[in-house]
Amino acid sequence: MPKPKAPPERNAMAKGPEHAAEGLQLKGRIWLEKDGHTYMSWGRAVLLERIALHGTLAAAARSMGMSYSHAWNLVEQMNRMAPEPLVDKQAGGKTGGGASLTPAGEKAREEFWRLVKQFQTWVDSRKVQ
Repeated sequence: MPKPKAPPERNAMAKGPEHAAEGLQLKGRIWLEKDGHTYMSWGRAVLLERIALHGTLAAAARSMGMSYSHAWNLVEQMNRMAPEPLVDKQAGGKTGGGASLTPAGEKAREEFWRLVKQFQTWVDSRKVQ
């Protein structure tokens, strides 16, 4: 069964002012790709933030309503595509385990949100005709 679409207000990363007379509104999403594969997106940036906040991949995934295996795969993909790992993972077990952002992970997250702000500024400056 296909996954239900998120409501537009949760799906559009940037949206411009609504033009009442025409009923039109410019919306757009931004993500970064490497070799045709998603490297960084809104969801991945939030996952990095949640890892920093919660200190474990499992807790970060739970906080987003995401399965642990999906979160693990996203982190593995980002770590492989990045010049250096974004997330440092320690195996669990009796001693706990955990996850934390590396300096490269902090930088990638900050850079993505900077691009999002620039994109929002661009969307705000457009006129829909």
